[in-house]
Amino acid sequence: MINKIVILDNGYERFYPLTKTRPLAALLAGAFTFEKRVRRLFPMAEIAILAHIEVAAAYSARTGFRTTPFSGDEPVLFLLPNVIYNPAFARLAQEAEPGSLFRSKGSVVAAYAKPNSVTEDLDSLELPEIEVDLLAIPAIWDLVNFNGEIIRIDFEEHFRRAIDGNVHAQAAIYGENAVSIDRSAEVFAGAILDARDGPIIVSRDAVIRPGAIVQGPCYIGPGTQILSGWVREDCSFGPVCKIGGEVESSVFIGWSNKAHEGFVGHSYIGQWINLGALTTTSDLKNNYGKIRIDLGDGQIDTGRIKVGSFFGDHTKTGIGTLLNSGTCLGVSVNHYGTGLPPKHIADFSWGTSNGYTEYDIEKAIKTARTVTLRRGIEILPEEEAMLRSIHKNSWTKY
Repeated sequence: MINKIVILDNGYERFYPLTKTRPLAALLAGAFTFEKRVRRLFPMAEIAILAHIEVAAAYSARTGFRTTPFSGDEPVLFLLPNVIYNPAFARLAQEAEPGSLFRSKGSVVAAYAKPNSVTEDLDSLELPEIEVDLLAIPAIWDLVNFNGEIIRIDFEEHFRRAIDGNVHAQAAIYGENAVSIDRSAEVFAGAILDARDGPIIVSRDAVIRPGAIVQGPCYIGPGTQILSGWVREDCSFGPVCKIGGEVESSVFIGWSNKAHEGFVGHSYIGQWINLGALTTTSDLKNNYGKIRIDLGDGQIDTGRIKVGSFFGDHTKTGIGTLLNSGTCLGVSVNHYGTGLPPKHIADFSWGTSNGYTEYDIEKAIKTARTVTLRRGIEILPEEEAMLRSIHKNSWTKY
């Protein structure tokens, strides 16, 4: 019986800038964050979510979750933070003997052992192995490309086919057997849900307004509103987002707005972000070449031809913003103007493609408080300390 679980934070640097303000396990993928998926699979287990120190303190204060490892001799199931665990794995783990490794597609993805016998490098352990079949996400750009597959997995394993919400008779739904609409959700007349190519999940209190088109696979989180436009395949929206225009193969963690026209594709959007009207991300080079990205420590070849932009928490764009494929905007960036910015914009930068200045930390925190309080949420002291630490350690002049 699995009583204790530790979710590690291995590889969080490849998920910047999102993991500057949360553990990797707190990223939304498909219909759940990685850690919430684990909680659904092991509802009786005590779970610790590890992270580097500033993030751990802020995350624990916000969620109440344990962020320190377990001690003692009781066996612990150690999990990686970027793996889509499933019921088949959970059954094998519950039946496994302490002192077991789980390997998928050649890589170790879990270990069940005593705490003092395990390091973060699970591959270094020499224990009897159990073969499993799981999807692992190596980096942030892979997550947006795998998101549709993850939504399909989540729909089959965690949702029932049901149209329980307030769905207007003049709304059009294609592929009803692949649709799950919560009883508190609302779909207005003239809205179109097309689940023929993948499932659509509409959570509690979500709203799809007249004329909006939603194409599956798609997850629409609690309280999120699809205001207008075309939500294309492979998108996930966490809680309380406002979405308009065109979005494709992208993830919004939650509490962020893209309320106006403009295109966002193959991108990952953090929390408390506002995209100005006509903000548009390129996700494909004209020569169809592989896209390189800079997460803050030099250029990386993603090996993919479709990569959009990645937004750290509290970042804002002005009207008419254009972003090149593979652009990374750090935490609390304010970018405006019509010119294409550099591929990496440092945390707490304020300006245009012609140059940036340092975003004063006091002004940044004041704005962040204003934004969150509009949704009835107050920034906690630990979260403020985390933002101050990021500002102190990360800002570089252009």
